[in-house]
Amino acid sequence: MNGRAARGFTLVETLVALALLALALLLGLGLVLQHPRIVRRLDAQRAALHTLEATLEAVRTGALPLASQELPPVGSHRIAVSLRVSPEGFPEGLYRVSARAVYSSEGRPRERSVETLIWRPPG
Repeated sequence: MNGRAARGFTLVETLVALALLALALLLGLGLVLQHPRIVRRLDAQRAALHTLEATLEAVRTGALPLASQELPPVGSHRIAVSLRVSPEGFPEGLYRVSARAVYSSEGRPRERSVETLIWRPPG
């Protein structure tokens, strides 16, 4: 080292450190910019699941008939629900109910489905 004492960082070390810092900041910025899109997608998914739960609860309480049907779109996400009802066979009065919600988020069609069993006394 020509007899000089090394003090501080070299120019190359400083440039490498700045490049790594810039890369980390750009990756973090990408996550921050995607946040609103992710929130909108999760909000649409939450609304679809809430609509499915409300529809199944209406079928359980008798507000909706226990029959296969297509319900009109509702809400700001235009969630369309379809119900498929089929008898399970045993015990008598037990039905399998499949509920499917179709909605759009970020301009892409999406769907969620839930399946449950409902018993109604025969007669």
